[in-house]
Amino acid sequence: MRQALGRLAALAACVFAATAQAQDPAQAYPTKTIRIVVGFPPGGATDTLARMAAARLQEHWSQPVVVENRAGAAGNIAHEAVAKAAGDGYTLLFTSTPLTINPSLYKSVGYDPIRDFAPVTMLATVPSLLLVPANSPSATFEQFLAATRAAPGKMNYASAGSGTPQHLAMELLKSMAGLDVVHVPYKGGAAAITVLLAAQSDSMFAAFPEAVPYIKGGRLRALAISSKKRSPLMPTVRTIDESGVAGFEVVGWQGLLAPAAVPKSIVDKLHGVILEDMQRPEVKARFDTMGLDFSGAGPDEFRAFLRGEVGKWAKVVAQSGAKVD
Repeated sequence: MRQALGRLAALAACVFAATAQAQDPAQAYPTKTIRIVVGFPPGGATDTLARMAAARLQEHWSQPVVVENRAGAAGNIAHEAVAKAAGDGYTLLFTSTPLTINPSLYKSVGYDPIRDFAPVTMLATVPSLLLVPANSPSATFEQFLAATRAAPGKMNYASAGSGTPQHLAMELLKSMAGLDVVHVPYKGGAAAITVLLAAQSDSMFAAFPEAVPYIKGGRLRALAISSKKRSPLMPTVRTIDESGVAGFEVVGWQGLLAPAAVPKSIVDKLHGVILEDMQRPEVKARFDTMGLDFSGAGPDEFRAFLRGEVGKWAKVVAQSGAKVD
C-alpha cells in the first residue's frame, strides 16, 4: 500500500512539474544553443555589445550562445530573418537605430519594428557630436547657427550616406533650427570624416566614439552634443537642447530583441540576466571607454522608446526626402 501511494505521489509530482513547465516555458529555458543575429559586420559597436551580451548569457547558463553576423541592407536582412524565426527564444536579434529608421526609408523591409518583435533590453545609448574642421570660423554652436543662417544654401555637411542616423540628425536640426545646409553623402563614416578633416566640408554629425580621437587630437572641433545631457567624457561640450534648439535630442541605441511570439516569461528572464550581469563594475567601465551610456531599459520601456523613434524618424525622412543610396 505504501509503495503504491509512493508511486502515485511521484507520478503526481511529475504531472505537476510538466504542467508548470507547460504553463511557464521559462522554467527550463535554455536547454540548447542560443543564436544572436547581428545585422552588421564584426568589429563595430553593435557587434561588440552583442558579443558582450552573448558571453554573459553563456557564462550565466552554461549553454552555448553564438553571434551570427548577417550584414546587408542596413540591418534589414537580419531584422527580417529574426522577425520570421521561431518564437522559442533560441533566435534573438541584437541591433541598433536603423531598425526604427529603415521602415520609412525603404519601400519594403519585410518586418514591422513594433509588431514583429518583443523588446528584451536596450543595453546602451550613444550620442552624436556636431563637428567642424579645427580651423572653422565657428568656434561655438551659436556661431555655427549664425554663419549658416547668413549663407542659406551655401554651406554643406557630410554624412556616412543617405538615411544614416547622422544624416537624419542634421536634417532634424535643419528643420528645428530653420537651417538651409546642403547634404553631401559619402560611402561610410570614415570617408565623411576624411573630407571634414581636409576642410572640404563645413560640418557633420558623427557618433561619439567615432569622433572623440579626432577631437582629442585637435583635428576636429565639437560644437555640441546631440543628447539631452552632457557627456562626462566631454563635460564642456554643451547639448544642442541647452544651446538654443529646445527639445532637440538624437541618440543612437543598441539592444536585444526577440521574435514577437517568444513568451513574456522568457523575455523577462533574458532581461533579468543581462541587467544583472551588465551592471558589473568592469562591464560598465568598458561602456565608458567606448563612449556609450549604459541603459538597461526593460521590455516595456524599450518598446515605448522604439515607438517614439519610429514616429520621429518617419517625420524626418518624409520632410528631408531622404532616399537610400
